[in-house]
Amino acid sequence: MNLLYFDTTQDWIQVLVASHSKELGLKTLSELTETTPKESSYKLVELIRISLEKANITKPDLIVVANGPGSFTGIRITVTTARDLSQLWQIPVFGIDSLEAYLIGLEEKNSSPGSSLLCLDGKQGKYYTKYSTPIGFSESFDLTPESIESKIKSNEWTPNNWYYTGALPKFYPETAIKIEATKLNLSSILQYSLEQYFNTEQNKNDYLSLLPNYIRGTYVDQK
Repeated sequence: MNLLYFDTTQDWIQVLVASHSKELGLKTLSELTETTPKESSYKLVELIRISLEKANITKPDLIVVANGPGSFTGIRITVTTARDLSQLWQIPVFGIDSLEAYLIGLEEKNSSPGSSLLCLDGKQGKYYTKYSTPIGFSESFDLTPESIESKIKSNEWTPNNWYYTGALPKFYPETAIKIEATKLNLSSILQYSLEQYFNTEQNKNDYLSLLPNYIRGTYVDQK
């Protein structure tokens, strides 16, 4: 089974092509990462083409994408491209929460045991936020700094690992890790996504089923 993963929901483009079998597990065939704010609209398809050529694959058997939350434009580009390719190639497509994906990718490379807090700068004075413990993930939230700080002060959230994008949040320790594209383990993200995919009704993962995860609803209303 050949797999294609990509993500443009932040200020980067990430593309991973891999194969998977019960006998050999997941094997990376090609991987590209570029920090390209505001360039993914015209670079993503080309990087997918390059990645497939490097992997010597004409088309994958499954597309996996991070479908938000994140940049409105970045989410739209990721989801639209995934849906178009799924329809063109007549293959299934599966979306995973971006925050969940990043925590999986970060914890594989950077974290110590325990709980983790991830705050993505969502602009408009708020953060896209997810908290994880060894037993699972919280839902993804769209929170003000005051709301997050309240959860920390009340010990509702007691993170050992702190991750963020943008400027260092005032309620974060100086030792917190700023997310960069190169700090994410894409193989771990794809392996985790594949496990989630196998737990779904796979015949329902067509291009019409992939939806953007904006959280805020219509961004126009917030402008």
